[in-house]
Amino acid sequence: MTPPPDANVSPAVGGSSPRFHDLDALRATAMLLGVVLHATLFLIPGAWPIQDAWAGSVHPRENPYGYLLSAIHGFRMPVFFLLSGFFTALLWQRRGLKEMGVQRLKRIALPLAIGSLTIVPINVWLLAGADFDPAWWPVYWLDSLHHLWFLWILLLLVAAFAVAVCLGLQFAHRLWWLAIPATLLPQLLMLEPIFGPDTSDGPVPNPVVLAYYALFFAFGAFCYRRDIVVSRRWAIALIPALTVIFLSGLVFLYESPAPWAAYLSAVFQATYAWLMCFGLMGLFRWVAARERFWVRYVSDASYWIYLWHLPLIIAGQSLLVGLPLNPHLKFALLCLAVPAILLVVYQIGVRYTPVGTFLNGRRNRRTPAIARRPVGGNA
Repeated sequence: MTPPPDANVSPAVGGSSPRFHDLDALRATAMLLGVVLHATLFLIPGAWPIQDAWAGSVHPRENPYGYLLSAIHGFRMPVFFLLSGFFTALLWQRRGLKEMGVQRLKRIALPLAIGSLTIVPINVWLLAGADFDPAWWPVYWLDSLHHLWFLWILLLLVAAFAVAVCLGLQFAHRLWWLAIPATLLPQLLMLEPIFGPDTSDGPVPNPVVLAYYALFFAFGAFCYRRDIVVSRRWAIALIPALTVIFLSGLVFLYESPAPWAAYLSAVFQATYAWLMCFGLMGLFRWVAARERFWVRYVSDASYWIYLWHLPLIIAGQSLLVGLPLNPHLKFALLCLAVPAILLVVYQIGVRYTPVGTFLNGRRNRRTPAIARRPVGGNA
C-alpha cells in the first residue's frame, strides 16, 4: 500500500482537488451488489418470506445462490463503511467540520427520514399483502428500517467522528492499523449463523454491529489521512480471499461439529472482509482510476438505485415466483430489470432535479459541442 500518485486522480469539477474515481466506482459497486444480494433471497430456503419452489428442491450445498449471498454479504458493507470513513475524512479536510456535517445531513439523514416514511412502509405492504394496516404507515420504521439500516448506522458514525475530531483526534496515528485485528472481537461476538457480519436493522443499533462497522469507518478515515491506497499486488489479497479463506470460513461455520469451529470461522470471516477490502481497492485502482463518463454516471445513480431497489425486487419476486421459468432466468431478470427501470427513472425524473441534488450534488446536462466551419474556409 502506497501513497496515491497524482497521475491517477483527476481534478474535481469546478476545483483543483483530486477526485478518487476508483473509490467512487467501488462504492457504487458495493451499492449495486445490494440488488444482487436481495435478488438471491427467494432462491435460498428460509431466507425470505417469498420462496420459489426451486429453493426447496435443491440441497444447500448445491445451491449457488447461497454461496453468492455469503460471498457478497461477507465484504459488501465492510467495504462500504471503510469508504464512507475515507470520504467523510476527505470532506472534513477539504470543507471543514461544519460543512461536512451539513453535507452528511443532506445526503444521509434526509434520504433516511424520507425513506423511512415511504420506502419502508411500501416494503411492508408488498410483503404483508392483505395483512397490511395503513394506519401504521408512519411508524413501520420503528420495527425495522429494512435495507436503509446502514444509513442510520452511518449517521451515528459520522456524528461520533465529528465528536472525536472536536476532541482532537486526527485519525492519523499508526495505531489505527490495530483496527484490522480489532474487528475479530465483534466478529466473535456476533450471533447470527451467517457468513459475515450480523445485521442491525432496528432504530436501536446492536452495539456489536456498530463497533464492527466503526472500526472499518475509522480505518477508512485513517487511509485518507495517511494517503494509504492499494496500488500493487492486490491480487495477492483477492485470490485467496475468494477461494481458500471464503470456503474455509463456510466449512467451519456450517459443516464442522467441533465446538471451536465457530470461533475459527470468525477468524476466516474477519480475514475475508479485510482481504476483500484491500483487494477490491487495488482492483478498482487498476481498472477505474481514470474518469469515464458512464462510470461516473452509474456511480451517481447507484445511491438512487439502492434506495428504491427493494420494493421492485419484492414485487418482481412475487410476480416471478409463480411463473414456470428457469430459476436462473428469474434471477437474471431481476438483476437486469430492476436497475434498468430505476436508471430510466433516475435520468428522467431525478438526476437534474432537487432530489438528485440532495443525493449527489448538482449535475448539469451535457451539451454536445457544435462544430463550426472557419469563416471563409472550404466546405
